[in-house]
Amino acid sequence: MTILFALAVFLAASIVSVPTPPGVPSIEVTAHDGTVFQTSKAGDSTQGFVEIQNAGAADTLNAVECPIADTTSLVDGSGKTVSSLPIPGGQTTVLTPNGPHLLLLSTHFSVQYGGMIPCSLTFANAGTVSVFLYATPAP
Repeated sequence: MTILFALAVFLAASIVSVPTPPGVPSIEVTAHDGTVFQTSKAGDSTQGFVEIQNAGAADTLNAVECPIADTTSLVDGSGKTVSSLPIPGGQTTVLTPNGPHLLLLSTHFSVQYGGMIPCSLTFANAGTVSVFLYATPAP
């Protein structure tokens, strides 16, 4: 039994200490669970907000997807679609109602208060980061 325990500890330590292979992005960009405004019925559009922390070099948010909507777009504060959003290195970028945010068009069902919506954010260097948006009342 002692040999099995020692082997398990050795394997665990070797797995933890493996460096990120060349060409594989490290996990320096994270997204904290955000919010989405609730809707009253299927087919409505809504907005989503999230906080993105970048502990590494500058990156770019290139795509967003929330599968509960026909289309998910990244928009600026005026609601105009933008193709990408720079994410400065070593900083936090917050998607807010008056700034860049997610626009979910034609939802497949109503977004109920307290519900949780999965979304993915795709970055040029960091790859795809998953996040949940929690439904809150619209202002």
